[in-house]
Amino acid sequence: MRLKSLFAIPFFLLIFVLINGSMISDLFAQNSFINKIGMKFILIPAGSFIMGSPDSEKGRQRHEKQHRVIITKSFYMSETEVTQGQWNRLVSPNPSSFKLGNYYPVDTVSWYDAIEFIRFLNKREGTRKYRLPTEAEWEYACRAGSQTAFATGEVTTFSCKEPEPALVDHAWYCFNSGGFSPAGDFKPHPVKLLKPNKWGLYDMHGNVQEWVQDACEWRTIWSVGAGTITRTYVDGITDPLETKGDHRVVRGGGWFQNSKYQRCAYRTNYKPVARRNSLGFRIVREQ
Repeated sequence: MRLKSLFAIPFFLLIFVLINGSMISDLFAQNSFINKIGMKFILIPAGSFIMGSPDSEKGRQRHEKQHRVIITKSFYMSETEVTQGQWNRLVSPNPSSFKLGNYYPVDTVSWYDAIEFIRFLNKREGTRKYRLPTEAEWEYACRAGSQTAFATGEVTTFSCKEPEPALVDHAWYCFNSGGFSPAGDFKPHPVKLLKPNKWGLYDMHGNVQEWVQDACEWRTIWSVGAGTITRTYVDGITDPLETKGDHRVVRGGGWFQNSKYQRCAYRTNYKPVARRNSLGFRIVREQ
């Protein structure tokens, strides 16, 4: 009887693992890890969320239609924007307009520059798992379970002369990045100086805008104001990625912009060759 019960338990566990392999994998996955060039990554669990903004949200744009998105696989996201120190370890020269030190986000990078950094990183680590986040993964990670305009609350003001309560401790934007509080050197700031969101990610709002993987259509002379056009804003869509279009989607607001552009749902786009002193990126690593 004892022998039987001893062997029954491992067999039961084996069946459970075979049936629920992905669940077990996620359960025992590292919550975070640091790669060979010192980048820390946070595990973002698979799940679903409402992407986009409601009609009532202040600052909403018409191409932010709300829809449910399902993210079927957990992934790791870099806890900060790629810094100048991390860039310098793989790529030369440093393209940043603000060459202020290793802990500042790299800026003035094109989408192609970001892809080149990722290519070097994959080669360095002998993998193909590093990439830019999709637009949906980015917003999912930015929200960290929230459904408000910012991960920490709603919009109350678009003024650069007064603080946005839900944003001021979490984002470098026009109010606190040198514009007014205090007025001074208007620029990006070192990463990880402000508070992270609930999933441990820093500067998802503000500092530098972030390239993502998705392509998009660009407004034309016949469709002025159409905004960022993709086929992915469809209810119930699974792991969306837009591949059609000559432009690339950009997420997160910049250090010089007001709180309207820091909202979780805010989206814009540039040509993939564009380089601006507000443009940077962060990356993900597949499990």
